[in-house]
Amino acid sequence: MNLIQTFINYMIEFNLYNLFTEQHMCGRFESKPSIQSLVKDFKKHNQNLKVELNSSSKEISEKQEYKEHKSINIAPTNKIQSISYAVNNYNLFLTHWGIKFSSNSPLIFNSRIETIKEKKYWTTLFDRNRLLVPMSAFYEWKKDGTRKIPYRIFLPDQEIFYVPAVYHIDKEKNIFTSLITTAPNEFIKQIHHRMPVILRIKEGINYLIDDAETNLGKCISYTGKMEMERVSL
Repeated sequence: MNLIQTFINYMIEFNLYNLFTEQHMCGRFESKPSIQSLVKDFKKHNQNLKVELNSSSKEISEKQEYKEHKSINIAPTNKIQSISYAVNNYNLFLTHWGIKFSSNSPLIFNSRIETIKEKKYWTTLFDRNRLLVPMSAFYEWKKDGTRKIPYRIFLPDQEIFYVPAVYHIDKEKNIFTSLITTAPNEFIKQIHHRMPVILRIKEGINYLIDDAETNLGKCISYTGKMEMERVSL
């Protein structure tokens, strides 16, 4: 049994998974921006965003599965838009939301920044395997008596924001992504005890190229204006 599986089995046995991962925060999100909008966002900062080619050498924007990927109420295991940096290029492609190390291990779709700082395996992922996930909003459920009512949370002055993530590649070269969460700001505290790390475009660009120590300083509660609206999902 390898070290990763031993670690997973230990956490499962002693019910420690929720201590190291956040399975309920940011369990749904929205990503409405088009590929063109994302490319334009990067160009504003003199950076080119390359749409990655698939194995059949067709542009990912022309693939049927890419056209049909969800943009509203995106859930764990769905394919999500992700951005990486490699060989002097920023690359846009699809990954699977949620890391699953084996068939009997839990799905880790959110990772606590506190765990990333403390646990060597997650620190290594944060240092070597980083992605950005573009969003236009995320959803949370607020308790109203015995009911839970969904709310759409967004930035009123930003059509697009970016959530940092880490990723794992399996033996078949599939890429699985986990979003990074942190302590809530005063706005989010009214609805949840965690929130995703939120970066604006310039911070996001730097997140993909800066060293791990510098990036830890970016993974804090968002300080800008946020709004929420009740929705039906």
